[in-house]
Amino acid sequence: MDITSVELAHDLRMPLQLIHSSAQMLMLSRDDATLDAGAYADILMQSVEYMRRMLDGALESCGRACRQERPRPVSVDLAVCVKQLCLRCRPFAEQTGVRLRWHGNVAALRMALDEDMLCRILLNLISNALRFTPRGGEVTVVWRAMGDYVEICVADDGAGIAPERLPYVFLRGESDGGYGHGLPIAQRLARIMGGDLTASSQSGKGSAFTLRLPVEAVCAG
Repeated sequence: MDITSVELAHDLRMPLQLIHSSAQMLMLSRDDATLDAGAYADILMQSVEYMRRMLDGALESCGRACRQERPRPVSVDLAVCVKQLCLRCRPFAEQTGVRLRWHGNVAALRMALDEDMLCRILLNLISNALRFTPRGGEVTVVWRAMGDYVEICVADDGAGIAPERLPYVFLRGESDGGYGHGLPIAQRLARIMGGDLTASSQSGKGSAFTLRLPVEAVCAG
């Protein structure tokens, strides 16, 4: 299996998990009137549409001798995009018993960016945080507009990363309990978009991954 196929297979895991979680919550809503069946149906359909776009993009690139990913920027409200993505992840968070919270220092921030690339990065970060945070813990997604750039931080209060491992978390194959593809994919996409992805952690106190993107530039180089 080539690198493109491996990355596609990895990136489809979280949307599949969101579909599975939403379908389970829909089934529960038949017997529990307090559950919003319509909201879970919306999340399910959004995840299906996201997978369709990813597969279409992969098929489009199949005939190219050399695949070079480039951003396809459109005008996007980043705050709305992040909030909608967190809402899509909520059923999975509920199943894992982890509280998922999100907030930002601006209610709206319109900028040019590749929304699918942003979603791929954040789905990797949020899914990792939810998987490695114990039941009863908390994952927080925070966006900050900071003049010429924006930061999105995904933080958890889980076990954290050992100091000796922290310098290697973005290397392919480095993983505790996973496949070791998600963080390298996320960092590569961040750099394609003209930004970067960094990590900080304390053993026993959780981890934080910060995506930094320029507001004007949308493509490295």
